[in-house]
Amino acid sequence: MSNKDLTRELKQTIKELTEEKEDLLRNISSKESRVKQILIQLENTTDDVTACGKKIREQEDRIKDLGIELNTANAKINETKKNKDTPVDEEQSDTHITEAEQSND
Repeated sequence: MSNKDLTRELKQTIKELTEEKEDLLRNISSKESRVKQILIQLENTTDDVTACGKKIREQEDRIKDLGIELNTANAKINETKKNKDTPVDEEQSDTHITEAEQSND
């Protein structure tokens, strides 16, 4: 091979490598852009999960409070039923409770 052939071959190789490099840089840029999009989606998803977790905790607290209120109301109902079923002693009959006083309890 002559010097001209070697030079021509070298130039062709340099041209091909330069094109390949440009393709790779475009691919890298495209992939970096996609990674940024995915990171943004991940951040949004993380924020959504955090917000959902907070709402779930609030709902659990509300359920707990309602459960306590329900248990208290059931206890009062049971106590009222029990008091109605229990015969009243003569000493207890001296203290009359009006309906208004009972509803205040």
